[in-house]
Amino acid sequence: MRAAVIEKHGGPNEVKIVELDLPRIRPNEVLIKVKVFALNRLDIWTRQGMPTLNLSFPHIGSSEFVGIIEKVGDEVVDFNLGERVVINAGIACRRCLQCRSGDHTLCAKFKMIGEHIWGGAAEYAKVPWTNLLKIPDSVKLIDVAATSLTALTVYRMLKRANFKPGMLVLVVGAGGGIGTMAVQMTYVLGGRVIAITSSKEKELKVKELGAELVINYKELPNWGREVWNYSKNEGVDVVLDSTGEIVWEASLRSLRKGGRLVTCGATSGGLGKTNIHLVFWKQLSIIGSTMASDNEFREAMALIFSGKIHPVIDSTFQFNEIKEAHERQEDPNHIGKILIQIED
Repeated sequence: MRAAVIEKHGGPNEVKIVELDLPRIRPNEVLIKVKVFALNRLDIWTRQGMPTLNLSFPHIGSSEFVGIIEKVGDEVVDFNLGERVVINAGIACRRCLQCRSGDHTLCAKFKMIGEHIWGGAAEYAKVPWTNLLKIPDSVKLIDVAATSLTALTVYRMLKRANFKPGMLVLVVGAGGGIGTMAVQMTYVLGGRVIAITSSKEKELKVKELGAELVINYKELPNWGREVWNYSKNEGVDVVLDSTGEIVWEASLRSLRKGGRLVTCGATSGGLGKTNIHLVFWKQLSIIGSTMASDNEFREAMALIFSGKIHPVIDSTFQFNEIKEAHERQEDPNHIGKILIQIED
């Protein structure tokens, strides 16, 4: 099979398409013929190398992909050849106390497809059947590929925030994959959205997705003051953040008393400055969130399958354009998801 691999860490030029043997599935796994996969910031970090990541090369990336079942293991139930499926990229042991309680993301052996083990940037990929969900015939594969990972991530963030309809939610970094999904999902579920982004083009797109106030932080570096004024000097109920360091302090100051900041990433760096006096005086909550449980995955995807949430696609590349796709993912001007189609 053809696979987009890295054989060492580095820039986009390190991603190469090579021929590899088909993955051999275990009894609890299925072999998927990949049709479309997406890139995320995680693919850039994996390619560049992270201090905590010890990869075996060659490595196949992509944690977000859809395809058709080509082969099933002997222990697989409820899935058949030819069915269209999407994956939940979080791999758990499914035996420990946390897994048995239903929260697989807290498993001590938790791993990510595409990060710790081979992902979907190839013609074929193997996945445990417990990580699959069937895609209705009425839904386009490309739409699911553009929304699955971000939808489950944002859905869990909102649950961790104890989100309720009517809440005022601040989304920072609103132009990326997580950000556009956070704006759209919060709005669809009945929230009010303030969005922070970086360009006129992104402002227009985020406004279309449901944000009632959009602030360009390049034009208004003291954007926290704008948020505070708009909230009538009360602050927002929730901050959804995947940006980290450069927005951390202003995000905390934007919260009302008892407010909650939920973070799922740190694209600008992981050493945000925290004013501890502010945290205890305003009784703020700082909450981490990673991926989603099986139930959250199904509930998030139901929003996609129902058509209530639509994909935000920046650009679509062919498989032999994988280097260009990585370059576009690194471009701060991209809006929404970068997709790669694999032709038969």
